[in-house]
Amino acid sequence: MDSMLLIGLLISLYIAYGAHRRGSLTESGALWAVVVGTLVFGFGEGIAGLALVAFFLSSIALGKLRRGEEAAEPSEADSVIEKSGARDGLQVLANGGPAAVFCSMYALTGRSMYLVGGLASLAAANADTWATEIGLLSKSPPRHILTLQEVPAGTSGAITAIGTLGMVAGALFVALLTWLQPGQGSLLRTLLVLLGGIFGGWMDSVLGATLQEKRQCVKCGEATEQSRHVCGGATLVTEGIAGIDNDTVNALATMLGGTAATIAWYFLVGR
Repeated sequence: MDSMLLIGLLISLYIAYGAHRRGSLTESGALWAVVVGTLVFGFGEGIAGLALVAFFLSSIALGKLRRGEEAAEPSEADSVIEKSGARDGLQVLANGGPAAVFCSMYALTGRSMYLVGGLASLAAANADTWATEIGLLSKSPPRHILTLQEVPAGTSGAITAIGTLGMVAGALFVALLTWLQPGQGSLLRTLLVLLGGIFGGWMDSVLGATLQEKRQCVKCGEATEQSRHVCGGATLVTEGIAGIDNDTVNALATMLGGTAATIAWYFLVGR
């Protein structure tokens, strides 16, 4: 176990340092990436570490692709989304923190349901990230997940057809990676990781539409999620629960995806 933690630490340091140098992680993001990566690699066996790296690298690649596509002109989402560009510590914890918790529980108890939960939480994080990055490239306007009314691009709780396909693809990508570790119940594990990932990705949109705070700029009147709008004006909470931002929603949805898979594995397998 100690050797796996050391290997996890070294791999995480290498990846976090490179990502920080390339502007994909802030200093706090790099620090917490090392902590999360060490725990996932050290306690979640090689398959969890592989899933974490796949999530991280694919998310960076999709983000760069999307920003490259939008470089020619300002994006409508730029005035709505609170955070873009380099990921900070809170974003890293929101997406990878639940996996670190599940993997730590697996190491403490030896119960495989927690490893399944960790993998599913990573699938949920990947599903949400792919849905967002791919959905922002949609030529059709996004729609509110509950009312189906058109909303500005980048609005939490909004979905598009291509973004929904991206969500399923993101969960499937991580689920298929878990199949690389053979063993009893590997097919069931892959299926539960896929379903947990899709469930978590879907819940991210539902929670974003219901609980997440929505703001309005007091200067220009535009709806946004930014505490200070790009126009320079301050913003006030108009909907949702104050303090529940996108990072909070991501953490909740990722944990829910992992928890759903953990419970399902427990009832189907019993350990």
